[in-house]
Amino acid sequence: MTYQLIIKNANYYAHHAFFSGDIIVENGKIAMITQDSSGWEAERVIDARGLTVLPGIIDSHVHFREPGRPDREDFYTGSCAAAAGGVTTFCEMPLACPPPNNPANLQQRIALGEEKSLVDFAMFGAAGYENTDQFSALLDLGAVAFKTFLHPAPAGREAEFDGLTVGDDGQLFLMLEQGAKSGGRFFFHCENASLIAALEQKLHAQGQEGNDFHYLSRPSIAEVESVEKILRFARATGCPVGIVHITVPEACELVKQAQAEGVDVIAETCFHYLVYNHRHIDAYGPYAKCNPPLRSEAEMERLWDYVKDGTIMMIGSDHAPFIPEEKSIGLDGGIWKAYSGMPAIEVLLPILLDQAHRGRLTLEQLVPLLTENTARAHGLFPRKGLIQVGADADFAIVDLQRSYTLRIADMYSKAKAINKLFDGTKVQGKPVYTIVRGRVLMQDGQVDLAARGYGRYVPAIR
Repeated sequence: MTYQLIIKNANYYAHHAFFSGDIIVENGKIAMITQDSSGWEAERVIDARGLTVLPGIIDSHVHFREPGRPDREDFYTGSCAAAAGGVTTFCEMPLACPPPNNPANLQQRIALGEEKSLVDFAMFGAAGYENTDQFSALLDLGAVAFKTFLHPAPAGREAEFDGLTVGDDGQLFLMLEQGAKSGGRFFFHCENASLIAALEQKLHAQGQEGNDFHYLSRPSIAEVESVEKILRFARATGCPVGIVHITVPEACELVKQAQAEGVDVIAETCFHYLVYNHRHIDAYGPYAKCNPPLRSEAEMERLWDYVKDGTIMMIGSDHAPFIPEEKSIGLDGGIWKAYSGMPAIEVLLPILLDQAHRGRLTLEQLVPLLTENTARAHGLFPRKGLIQVGADADFAIVDLQRSYTLRIADMYSKAKAINKLFDGTKVQGKPVYTIVRGRVLMQDGQVDLAARGYGRYVPAIR
């Protein structure tokens, strides 16, 4: 028999430890793992001696902007960036024009993804007070969860945020009551919009309009207050909730306490909140601007504690692409004018591998945060997230000994020009193969551009 793929001499991660063996792939699935595949034939054989075989990375938090803003990114270019960085599945957030606030819009996004994406993908549904009657239908289509913002749509982006916001606490509570009946999980961007607006007005009046305007106008209390409210409402309604891109240790402590009390809440952070801080906003201005903002160095250091103790169960990229003018406007006209976010999917794994090399956490601690935990949280397990017989043959094969420099010129995202924060960063640990369902989509930094449309929608299992 000729198999689809054999990965020989694999040092692979499974069940919280590393093992050695040969991984046999057939029909896109892991068919078996054996100690010796000598004499067996395959369409392709990869000798992984000296490399480390990880489950394919699942990015928990991505914005590819399609439909609506393909000038920023689309499913093709975004998935090329994913493949370049070892990401085999991405979870697409519901910002789009139109957003997936009803089944027809979600089906449109799924079709676009399957037409263009190289890698596999899952979808979030949009949740707001106005579309509570659509929750069950969106879940029936396999949406992994819902996303809601606690602030009005930013000026000029109203169409993107349609059905993604709640106007006040009353609407939030009633939405969560309906959410509890649906059986879905509802994730929140937690910042207090009225507090931020008041502080912005105050800073403008005082003439404090440097790069520090961004983090001074969005202090930690704006996140802590919102997280506390979500937890109280979750406790009262029984609705499962999640906090995306959590950044503040005090907010993490509230989540930890709620988890201990039996509240069904999970937390995600993003890698940049673990590696970058206020001084990077001061230095890079709009190119380090994201919401919530990068925090103080002390808060950044303490955030690691909640990653290591399991309070934070997954780490994503919050890949947020924009055209160059949407960032550069903040250089001379004031940082508040620039859009918030960075296209980070292809540097997620390299930067975190480097952090493991530096001793921030062990590789055994890191891998579940990028794979199995996300798969379990979003109903993708056991198809995704673990190297085991019967699972999809998704792998990120990395060279932990290879040091190199991240360069904009080597990136695939359509928005790579705004990645000035990461450009020139030296890291140790390089993805050298990205494999999705047995097909090699990236080797040594070169993405198989002919794989457009190979990616498939992965509905949540409930």
